[in-house]
Amino acid sequence: MTFSTSALADSVAAAGVFEGADLASTPASRLVEVKDAVARVRRMADALLVEVAGEIARRSTKDDGVGGLARTRGFTSPGRMLADALGGSEAEAHRLLKVAEATQPSLDADSGGETAPRFPVIASAVRSGDVSMEIAAVLTRALERIAQVAPDTVAGLEERMVTKAATLSLADVRRMVAAHEAAHRPLDVKERDQAAFDNRYVQIKDEADGSVAIHARLDVATAAPIVTVLKAAVKKVMQARRDSAHDKGMTGMDYTVDERTPGQIHADTLSALARHALGCEEVPTGVTTTIVVRVNQADLRSGDGCASVDGIDSFIPVTTATQMTVDAEIQPLIMGDGILPIGKGPKKRLFTEDQKLALLERDGGCAWCHAPPSYCEAHHLRWWQHGGTTTLDNGVMLCVSCHHRIHAHHWDITVRDQHVWFTPPATIDPTRTPRIGGKAHYQLEA
Repeated sequence: MTFSTSALADSVAAAGVFEGADLASTPASRLVEVKDAVARVRRMADALLVEVAGEIARRSTKDDGVGGLARTRGFTSPGRMLADALGGSEAEAHRLLKVAEATQPSLDADSGGETAPRFPVIASAVRSGDVSMEIAAVLTRALERIAQVAPDTVAGLEERMVTKAATLSLADVRRMVAAHEAAHRPLDVKERDQAAFDNRYVQIKDEADGSVAIHARLDVATAAPIVTVLKAAVKKVMQARRDSAHDKGMTGMDYTVDERTPGQIHADTLSALARHALGCEEVPTGVTTTIVVRVNQADLRSGDGCASVDGIDSFIPVTTATQMTVDAEIQPLIMGDGILPIGKGPKKRLFTEDQKLALLERDGGCAWCHAPPSYCEAHHLRWWQHGGTTTLDNGVMLCVSCHHRIHAHHWDITVRDQHVWFTPPATIDPTRTPRIGGKAHYQLEA
């Protein structure tokens, strides 16, 4: 393959139109054009990197031994050689190599000529900059899995996947692939789920800075109740923020707002659940135990010094140990007051539970950003106070953030043929071209 930088040069020239622009004072529409131009430069540069990576890999095979290109340059593999050049991770380098392997022509040992790439449509999309390297890697892995069980379907499926992927984000491409495999390759999904169950774990590690790191990998069924509770806690806080902002606008009174991040809310909720379980005999594990906090009496009286918690190597301040027992309303060691600081709050019966389930089947969560169902509420397209009906064709599932953003920026939402469509205002898109939402946004069949 002949190496050519002309496409990259063209994209650089297109970005060069903005040379000297003051980004701080650039109008929003113009700034979006800058973003698109620079993003295209990156994609075209990545396309060249794929070509180079493929050739490095070709000259660094196991058959080449110590005489291979990577080893003669002091690297144990082409992946490490690329990672060193890019200043990135080996994972990033291996994605480049994976795409290169699937999209670059190979040499025919008999004729000495080039054979067509394994996935020519992905190769073309990479060279043209229609898909990013990350998306190309996701599509490559998916098509390789499909080729193992249904090789005859790959060609047509590759064309459809690439065409759809060119309009999607990386997250939505992953959703598209997952949805397709769930619909057409359920046995593979079952095998992966079983593997995830067999390999599930939670690791607990005392860190050098005094914190405790908890890392987990869980199968979906095991994770579902945990994820549901944690995200419901975030939703409740976000709803409280929204209501607080509304109340401030209506009354002028400034209420205290919970400013915790989602990660902090997750942590606090998980801790609260564990404290509840410690003193509850009804939990599924049947565990009843005691947290033992050890503290020197003199330190306790002075409020200085440190305390230890059985089972954790790191120490905590005496004040923290005291606060732990106060929060639990126990005397002196047993944690758990049986009150969970989470909940759904008062129900707004605008849509029935059956209607919400139907909307979620159509929208999959937030119809715009695809946030999970636990973040979402059912909303009227035509407002209730303006005569809107509580029916499926007048309903949409939106997370709190998207609900406010869409209304604030005057997007129109319609339902046609059981699909949700979002129409941007002319200030965002002068053509006001509708964009499909819900599950159909990323489903290959839609």
